[in-house]
Amino acid sequence: MDENQLKAYIKQFGISRDQILREEAEMDFLQELSDDKLGSKVIFYGGTALRLAFGSPRFSEDIDLLENKHIGFSDFEKFIRKIVKNRLNWSIKDIKDKRQTIFALLLIKDEKLKHSFSLKIEIHKPAKKTKLKTVLSLVKSPISTAESLLLIPTLRELQRLKENALADRKKARDIFDLWYIAQSLRENFIVPPKMPFYSKREFKNELQVFLSRKYYPIIDQLYEQITAKNK
Repeated sequence: MDENQLKAYIKQFGISRDQILREEAEMDFLQELSDDKLGSKVIFYGGTALRLAFGSPRFSEDIDLLENKHIGFSDFEKFIRKIVKNRLNWSIKDIKDKRQTIFALLLIKDEKLKHSFSLKIEIHKPAKKTKLKTVLSLVKSPISTAESLLLIPTLRELQRLKENALADRKKARDIFDLWYIAQSLRENFIVPPKMPFYSKREFKNELQVFLSRKYYPIIDQLYEQITAKNK
């Protein structure tokens, strides 16, 4: 996109240029994944999938994939290097085969930013064969012409995965995602049990990075709801 388009998107979505450009890169990556044989071996999930497949207003900063069929690290590395080779402004900062994930961290330069931004890709290796209910979904963004077809967990499965994530980590974004899923399922949002403690400042600071200003009142409402649950 050019500078005028970028400014228009910043005004429309009330979000930083970093987030707009990162989502454009995410869509570029996902289209390449969909066109590659690796695309049939993964399930696209997490907050980015919730946004790009189910219309969540929350922007994201990484791509989470779940191994549906075995992926060798050499195949993953070959795919990543092919993408980077075809894009002069993309580079690999880190790539490794970890015990539970295959991981790559890309750095992307853009003339419309004074600094580079990162894009993290992780393919999670399940301890046993996954039994998620999935749908083949069109993945798209209002800021990109790129599109891809990928397996996505159903909303109910995404809800379960988000509840599990919240139990393992302290992220305000998981609270917002669970609220959004409840809205999409036309259910009341119920604060999960054993909520982690958040200060109001850290809760708001995290979510304000990923949300348009028009959603800031919801951040306050969600914080009041979870703190009331903890009393």
